[in-house]
Amino acid sequence: MKRIKLLGVLPCLFSLTWGASVFAQDPPPPNFAAIDAYMCNYNDGKNRGDLDKVVAKWNKWMDDTKGAPYSAWVMTPVLSSVNMPVDVVWLGVWQNGNDMGKGMQHWADNGGNLGDEFDEVIDCGEHSNAASVNIRPPAKGWPGKSGVAVFANCTVAEGKTVPDAMAVHRAWAAHLDSTGSKAGMWVFFPGFGQNNPDWDYKVVTSHPDYLSMGADWESYTNGQGWMKAMEIGAGVLSCDSPRAYHSTTVRDAGINPAPQ
Repeated sequence: MKRIKLLGVLPCLFSLTWGASVFAQDPPPPNFAAIDAYMCNYNDGKNRGDLDKVVAKWNKWMDDTKGAPYSAWVMTPVLSSVNMPVDVVWLGVWQNGNDMGKGMQHWADNGGNLGDEFDEVIDCGEHSNAASVNIRPPAKGWPGKSGVAVFANCTVAEGKTVPDAMAVHRAWAAHLDSTGSKAGMWVFFPGFGQNNPDWDYKVVTSHPDYLSMGADWESYTNGQGWMKAMEIGAGVLSCDSPRAYHSTTVRDAGINPAPQ
């Protein structure tokens, strides 16, 4: 991964002007976690085994140098398309912006040799940041050693607001409660490095395994869940075709998935 260079503070952090009113005041305004994402391809002759060796060194370095709490996953595409041509995604999270600043500064000051080793294995065309808020807590035991992460880009309809869209996602979370779903659900608002996306936010769904993903697919299709989705979301938002990734936990720092 390319070493982080501090280039100064941008005057506006998030590209979507949702400000303090992302959610209505009922429920209270949420706490946001800081997302760290790399979109990468393997260099010639390199593969996941090579990446895992560097990750092991990085984990030891994080332990030895006592970096800010940071959880991380390595994700490989399972159900994707040619317009997402990446071999691997690195997804990390800090609990808040202060920890993000500490973690980035620590890496910038001390991660040089490891950064070079990552660069020998993977070439990351995008390194971006997002603000994450939890909509539905994941099942007990999250994160496990592996799971399935599903990403969709969503756009708020003309004349509607982001709080309107968040109300739809909360209603869908309540529907998932009624079906016994094991999925956790987050919304990622774009931040640094997103290059003026033509969507407003991502919805990220985490499953503990493929059985959970399949059960939700069955509930949505043959269980007529799509009718509920149309009922609560029509005219408010639209989302593109989701992409599914096999997710491996490479560091668990105990980040709270649903901070209050």
